[in-house]
Amino acid sequence: MNVRPMRFASLIAAALALGAGSPAIATLAVPNGGFEEASGPVAASWAVEGPLGADASVSRDAGVARGGAASLRLHAPSPASIAVSSAEVRLEVGHVYRLSAFVRTEQASSDPTGRYPTPVAAALTMASFPFTNHSPAAGATRPFEKVETLFVATTARDRVRLHLGLNGTATGTAWFDDVALEEVTDVRELVPMESVRWHGPAFRYDEKGWIYVHVEGEPYARGFQYGTLLAEEIATYAKKLGIQEDPKDGPGAWAEMRFMADAVFLRKFDEEYLLEMKGIADGAAKAGAKIDGRAVDLLDVVTMNSSIDLDYVRSALRTTPHPLTGRSFLTSEDEAKIPERAHKCSSFVATGPATKDGRPVFGQIFMWAGYTGVHFNVIADVVPSAGHRLVYQTYPGGIHSGTDYYMNSSGILIGETTVAQTPWNLDGTPMSNRIRKAAQYASSIDDVARILREKNNGMYTNDWPIADVKTNEVAILLLGTHTSKLWRTKEDLAPFGTPGFLWANNNARDPGVRKEYGVQPDDAPFDPVYGPWDRDVAFRKWYDGVKGKIDAIEAVNLWASSPINRPHACDGKVTTAEMAEKLVFLAHYGKVTLREKFPVAGNRRMPDHPGAIPHLTLGYAVFSPVFIAEKLKEAKAKEESAATPPKEPALDVTGIEALLKVEKEKLWKGSVFPKTDAENGLVSGSAAYWQMLKALPDDAAKAHASLRDQLAGLNARAAYFAAKEGDVAIREAKREYARRSPYQIPRIKGTYALHQLRLLLGNETFLKAMGAAFTANAGREATTAELVAALSKGAGRDVGPFLAPWIERTGFPDPKVTATAAPEGDAWKVTLVVTQEGSPWHLLGSVAIDAGGRRLVKPFEVTGERTELTFSVAGKPGRVVFDAGRDIPVSLENPYAFVNFTDDFTRTKIVHGTARQIEANHTLALRFQSTVADAYSEELPPVVKDSEVTEEELAASDLFLLGPPSDNAIVARLAGKIPVTFGHGYFTWEGKTYSKPEDGLYLCLPSPWNPERVVWLFAGNSALELHQMTKTYTGSLPQWALWRGDEVRSQGWAPVGRFVFEKVAE
Repeated sequence: MNVRPMRFASLIAAALALGAGSPAIATLAVPNGGFEEASGPVAASWAVEGPLGADASVSRDAGVARGGAASLRLHAPSPASIAVSSAEVRLEVGHVYRLSAFVRTEQASSDPTGRYPTPVAAALTMASFPFTNHSPAAGATRPFEKVETLFVATTARDRVRLHLGLNGTATGTAWFDDVALEEVTDVRELVPMESVRWHGPAFRYDEKGWIYVHVEGEPYARGFQYGTLLAEEIATYAKKLGIQEDPKDGPGAWAEMRFMADAVFLRKFDEEYLLEMKGIADGAAKAGAKIDGRAVDLLDVVTMNSSIDLDYVRSALRTTPHPLTGRSFLTSEDEAKIPERAHKCSSFVATGPATKDGRPVFGQIFMWAGYTGVHFNVIADVVPSAGHRLVYQTYPGGIHSGTDYYMNSSGILIGETTVAQTPWNLDGTPMSNRIRKAAQYASSIDDVARILREKNNGMYTNDWPIADVKTNEVAILLLGTHTSKLWRTKEDLAPFGTPGFLWANNNARDPGVRKEYGVQPDDAPFDPVYGPWDRDVAFRKWYDGVKGKIDAIEAVNLWASSPINRPHACDGKVTTAEMAEKLVFLAHYGKVTLREKFPVAGNRRMPDHPGAIPHLTLGYAVFSPVFIAEKLKEAKAKEESAATPPKEPALDVTGIEALLKVEKEKLWKGSVFPKTDAENGLVSGSAAYWQMLKALPDDAAKAHASLRDQLAGLNARAAYFAAKEGDVAIREAKREYARRSPYQIPRIKGTYALHQLRLLLGNETFLKAMGAAFTANAGREATTAELVAALSKGAGRDVGPFLAPWIERTGFPDPKVTATAAPEGDAWKVTLVVTQEGSPWHLLGSVAIDAGGRRLVKPFEVTGERTELTFSVAGKPGRVVFDAGRDIPVSLENPYAFVNFTDDFTRTKIVHGTARQIEANHTLALRFQSTVADAYSEELPPVVKDSEVTEEELAASDLFLLGPPSDNAIVARLAGKIPVTFGHGYFTWEGKTYSKPEDGLYLCLPSPWNPERVVWLFAGNSALELHQMTKTYTGSLPQWALWRGDEVRSQGWAPVGRFVFEKVAE
C-alpha cells in the first residue's frame, strides 16, 4: 500500500514551520491579481475552468480598470456558468484569511428560479470552498465595489476563483480587479468578542447554526463550565426528549426515562464521566436551568447521555434470547421496506490510492428524527486534564457525540453508523461511556477497537469508521454484542473491493455479527445473507468515478447527493488529514442537499410538537479549535480591562405621577353623536381617548410608557396620512371615499386635543368636564360649540381658546428647542428654550433628563413665541429629551410603521441576502412572501436577491429587508444611516448589545433611496431567529421591536430626533 506513515508531532512541526516568518506572508500575493500582465485572451496566471458556453467569454479588458491598466471580464450573453481560477497560493491551515476583489457588473443576473442551491451572478470563492460558501454576490448594474469574505483555510495549497453564474447560470457581464488575499491576525474579525460568552477559561460562540463550546480542566470543572454556558439549551433538550417519547405527557415520559437511566445505566459510568456530568448539572442549575419546575440535576444529564441506549432497549430485548426463543432475521431484499429509523447515518473513510493526496479523507452524515435532531448542533472542544484534546459533535449536555463524530489531538478520527440492534449485555457499560473514553484516550485504531469492545453492553450496535492520520490508515469496526469485525487498510487495502475506501450506512456486512440478530418465539427462519442497499450501491458507484481523486470537495459533493443523504438527514461533516492535524473540519448544519425540514403536524420526520423548530440549511462552517481558542483567549486578555458600559438610568416619573393615576370609575359614560362632519374629530377622538385611559396600567412607570407609545403611534398615523393624502382641520372634515385622511386626521387631532386638555386641567377637573359634556349631550347630536360650552361649564373655566387651534388649524405644532446645562452650586441647571413661529400653540408635556443614574421625567408648559424652561437636577445631566411622553403631535421624518404595508402594498419587494446561509435566507424570504400574502395582500410581493435588486427598484419600492449586514448586502449599505450597530452574530441597540442567537431586531424607517417609501428590516442573530420573526404576520409592529425567539420582548417608536439632546453638559 502506497501510504507513507508520518509521526504526528513531525507533521505539526512542519506545518508550523511552513507558516512561520515573513516568507509565509509573502506567499499571500495573488499572482497577477490586478491583471496587469497579459497572456493570450486570459490574463497571466489565470485559467478558465471547464468549457465555456457557445457565446460566453473571458478576457483581459484594457478598456475597463479600477486603477491599473486592465481588469478581467467575464461575459455571458445567454445563461452560462463561468469560473476562472488563479495560480496556486499558499496558506496556513486553520488560520483566517480575507479574500477580496473589486467587482463591476452590468445587467448581471442569475437564474431566479434556481434553488438547492440558489445561484448567484458574480462572486469570489477559493477552490477549497464547499459549494455552499462564497463571497457576497454582485449583480445588476453597479460600478466597481469591493467584495470580500473571511474564511478559515482548509488546505495549504489553494486557488482563488472568480465566477459569473455560481451554483447555476447567469447572464450579463462582470469585471474583476485588484484581487487580494491577506491573513487576518485579529480573530475578532471572524468571531467578535461581543458574540462570545465566557465562564473562566471556557467560552462559547454560535456559527451557522452550530454552538461551539470550549471547556478544559478536571472532570467536574470542565463539566461546570459546559453546563453554565449551555444551561438554556440543556433544559430545552431534556424537555423535548420527554415530549418525543410521549407527546401527550412529556414530563411523565421524562420521569420514566430518568427511572430507567438510574436503574440501568448510571452506576455503569466511569467516575470521571459521572463527575463531568455532575459538573454539567450543577453549572446548568446555577445558571437557572429548570426541567418541569425543578433545577437540572445529575440524573437528568445521565439520562440525556443514556437516551440513545434507552432508544434501543426494546429492539435489544427482541434480539436477546431466553429459553423459549428461536431465531429470525429481517430480510433486506428491498431497502424501500426497511423502516426509516434503520437509516441512521452515512459515513466513509478513504486513504492511499483512493484519495488525491494519498492521505485520509473522512466524512459523516447524521440522520435522526428532526424534532430533537435539530439540537445535535453542539461542537464540544474538550481539553481534559488527562488524555487527548478532543472535538466532537453532540447535543446540549452530551459528554459523548451520539451522532457520532470525533477527532482528537493524537490524529484519531471516529464516526459511526448504526446497524440493526444485537442482544443486550446487562453487565456491560453504556456506549456513551466507552466511545467517550475511546475519543479521549485512544492514540491508535487498535486503542479505539479495544476500548469499544471492553465491557460492551451491546447497545447501539454500530459500524465505527476510524482513521489515524499519523499512519494514514483507515478502518471500520463492526461491533455487535459478543462478536465484532475490524476491517483495516493496514491488513487488507481493499476489504470491500475498493482499495483505500471503506464506507458504512447501517447495513451490517459481517456474518458473525448478523447471527446475533434474534429472535422470535415461533422459531421462524431468518436470512443471514448480506445484501447491498441503495446507499451501498451509490457509495460504490461514486468510488468508481472518483477513485484517486477523493478530497474534501469531492466528499462535500457526495454528501449533497441522494440516496447517500436521505430525507431525514440532519447535517454533514468532512475533514482531511491535513485539516485533522490542526483539529480543523467542515460542518454543515441542516441537510446538505439543502432542502429544509419544517414542523408539520403528523409528520414523522419533523412533527409539530411543542417547541418544534425548523431544520434550516445554513451552509458549511469551518471550525479551527486550536487556532481560534488561542486567539480568542489572547483577545479576551486584552479586553478584560475595558470599561463596563453604563447602565440604563432608572425611570423616575414622580414629577408627572399625578397625571398617570386616572380614576377609571370616573371616566365619562354614554355616547354623543356629531351634528355635522365638523364634529367628527372631537366625538371620535373622545371615544379613542376613553379607551386609552381605561387601559392605562396602575403602575405609574408602565402607564407613562403605555400612553407615550399610543400617542406616538397616533402621531405617526396622522403624519403619514397628512404626507400621503393632505392634512385636514377638524372643522373642515367631510366624509370621503377616496381618501382616509378626512377621518383619520381629525380623529387623531381630537384625541390629542383632549389629551392636552387633561394635561392643562389635571385629572380631576378634566374628568369632571368630560362627564358634564357627555351628560349634557348624551344620546343627541351635538355641535362643536355645544361640546366646548359643556366642557367649559364642567371645568369651571373657558376652554374654548385652548381648544380652538386643535379644532380650526391645519398642520401640527412645530416647536423649536435648544438645550443647555450648567452647574449651579451643588446641582445642575438644565435650560430648554422653546420657540414657535407664527401663531404659537399652548402646549403641555414632559421632559426626560438623565442625571445621577435616574431618568427624571418632569412636566412643562409652553405658551407664546418663546418659553424658557429650567430644571434643577442633583447630578451632571446627560441625555435630555423634550416631549418625552410624545404629548405633542408634530411633523415626523419617520411617520412609518408596519401597518403601512396594508395602506400601500402594490410596490413592495422582499430582499434576501446572498452573503451567508443563502439557502435559508432564500427559503425564509419565500415563506415570508406567502405569510404576508395570506394575511392581507393576496398578492405575492416579489422576492429579490440583494445583489440583483437595481437602484431603480430600490428607489421605487417599499422594502422588506431580511437579514443583518453580514447576510444582506443591501442592509450593509445602511451602515451609519440607521440607529443600530451590527456585528457578526450581535447588534447594539440603545446602548445595549444583544448577542444571543435567539435575539432579533425589527426596524421601520424611511427608505434611504426614497424617503417617500418605507423600509422594514428584520434582522436576527441567526437564521433560526429570522424564521421566528417572520413566520407569522405581526401587523401591529411600531417602529422598532426586540425579539427573543418567537416573542416580541419590547417595542416602541423612534424618538423625534430634533427633540433629543445627547450629553448636554459637555
